Amino acid sequence: MHMKRSVHGHRNTDLLGRSAVVLRLKCVAQNIISLNLPKESKILDIGGNDFKAFCGQNNFSYAMIDLEIPQKHGTGGHSGASLTYNGRDLPFEPNSFDVVIVSFVLHHAGSNTIHLLQQIKKISKKYVIICEDLCAIDYPIRWHERCYRHQKNGIFRSDEEWKFLFEKIGLNVIDVLNIRYKRDEEFSDPYDHVYRIQYTLTT
Repeated sequence: MHMKRSVHGHRNTDLLGRSAVVLRLKCVAQNIISLNLPKESKILDIGGNDFKAFCGQNNFSYAMIDLEIPQKHGTGGHSGASLTYNGRDLPFEPNSFDVVIVSFVLHHAGSNTIHLLQQIKKISKKYVIICEDLCAIDYPIRWHERCYRHQKNGIFRSDEEWKFLFEKIGLNVIDVLNIRYKRDEEFSDPYDHVYRIQYTLTT
C-alpha cells in the first residue's frame, strides 16, 4: 500500500479497491509498527477485537473493551469482547496502556465523545490511534444519508472539528492518513472529499 503526501500535510493511501475492513485494519497495524514500541507494550482496542493476532505476533499485550449492551440503532458492529463498559466510563487507571486504538467508534458515541476522549487521554501513556468517518456540510447528500443509516443518533464530524477537539483536550496530532476507497465513487470523486481518516496522537 503506497502512501502519498497531500497538500494539507496529510498522507493519502492509493485508491483502494479491496475490502474496506481489511485495508483500514492494515493501516492501523502499519502505524503501530512505525511507533517502534518495546515488547510487551500494552494496547487497548475500544469497540473492536481486530488486532489480537497482530499483537500476539508482535509480542504486545492486547485488551479489548466493548459496550455492555449492543446499540439498537445503526449498522455498527459489536465485538463481543470480554471487557465491557457503559459507553461513557472506561474502567481503567491512568497510564494503563501504551497505545489506545479507537477504530471507527467515536461517531457511535454521540454526545459521549468528548467525555470519552478525555478518558482515553488519561489512560494512555503516550499514543492514541483514532479512525473515523468524516462528514461536513459540503459533503454529498448521499454520504449524509449513508451516515444516518449507519448510526441514526451518531455524530459525524469534519477534520476541522476533530482537530479542534484534540487540541482542546490536549491530544497532539503527529500523523494523519486519508484513507481513499474506489467504492466511494458512488458518493463523488473519491478525491473530492476525505470520507475516512486515521489520526495518530500523543498524550
